[in-house]
Amino acid sequence: MKTSTPGTPRAHWPRALAAGIAVLAALPAAAEDKVQLQLNWFHLADHSPIYLAMKKGYYKEEGIDLTVLRGSGSSDSAKKIDLGQSDIGISDAPTVLTAISKGANLKMVAVVYDKAGNNVFFKKSANIKSPKDLAGKKIAVPPADSHRVLWPAFAATQGIDANSVTMVNVKPEGKQAIVAAGEVDAAFDLYTSFAIWEKVLGKGEVGHLLWADYGLPIYGHTYFVNNDLVKKNPKLIERFLRATHKGWRDAKANPAASIDAMVEQVPGLDRATLLATMPAILDLCVTERSSKYGLGWIEPELMQKTMDITFATAKPDKPMVLADVFTNEYNSRIKP
Repeated sequence: MKTSTPGTPRAHWPRALAAGIAVLAALPAAAEDKVQLQLNWFHLADHSPIYLAMKKGYYKEEGIDLTVLRGSGSSDSAKKIDLGQSDIGISDAPTVLTAISKGANLKMVAVVYDKAGNNVFFKKSANIKSPKDLAGKKIAVPPADSHRVLWPAFAATQGIDANSVTMVNVKPEGKQAIVAAGEVDAAFDLYTSFAIWEKVLGKGEVGHLLWADYGLPIYGHTYFVNNDLVKKNPKLIERFLRATHKGWRDAKANPAASIDAMVEQVPGLDRATLLATMPAILDLCVTERSSKYGLGWIEPELMQKTMDITFATAKPDKPMVLADVFTNEYNSRIKP
C-alpha cells in the first residue's frame, strides 16, 4: 500500500530548489555598514594589515564597507572620533587617556602596539647617549604628535625638566629632513620608523633612544571609538576587530603580502622601506599577550600603569577608573 505526504513531489524537487535559489538571488543584498577608520598618521607599515584584511575580503565578510582616512597625529585622531567625524580611530593610549580626562566621549577597544614604540631619533654624531642628554636640545615633533602628550611624564621618570627641550613644529613627513639638515638636534618618532631614518641619514648613522628601554612600561597605539557607537552598534565594533585582527594574523605570517596590499591601494609609497620596518612593528604589536589572549587584548594592570604614567605630572581634570577608558568586550580572540 502506497502512502503519500503533502508537499512538492520528489520529481519536482530540483525545479523547486532552482526556483528557491532564483528567488534568493533576486533579493537585494544586505546593506553593508559604512565605516570610516581614522588613521593616526600618514600611511606606514603598521597600517598595512588593515589593507591586507580589505584585500582578503574580511571586512566584507563582516558586512563592513571600510574607508581608511589619512591622519595627522594622535591628538587630531582623538578629536575627530570625539566629534563624530569618523567611526573608529587609531591613537596613542596616553593621548586617548588625556582626551577622556578632558571630557572626550571615548573608549579604547583594542591595542595596536602592545609595547609602546615612543622613541627619539638623531644623528650618531649628535653625541646623545641617554635621555638626560636631550636637555637643551631642539626636538622636531608635529603639533598633534602623541610624543608631546607623553614627554612630560617620561621626562619626570628620567629626572629631566620637560621644558629643558625646545620642541620645533614640523609636518609628520618632514622629521627626517629637518634632522638631516641640522636644523634640530633630534626628532620624536616611533621606533618602527628606523628603516625610514636609515634611508635618509644613511645606514649606521642613526642613533635612537627607545623610551621603553628606560623604564616606560605603557601601551602604545590603540583602536578606539566614541561611546555613542558602543551604545548604538556594539556588534559593529566586534565585527571590525575580528576582520582587522585576521589581517594582523595574516601579516605576521606574510609581511610582504601585507605591505603589497597597502602599496596597491595607496600611491607613492616606498615598498622596500616599509617592508624593512615590519620586523620592528611585529615585535611591538604581536607579543606573548597576543598569543595568550588574542590580538589586541588589553591587560588591566598595564593599562593602569599607562594611566598612572600619563598623569604622573598633570592630574586628570576628572577622576578616572579603568572601566571608563577601555573594554575587552569586543575582542576577537584571534591569535597570531
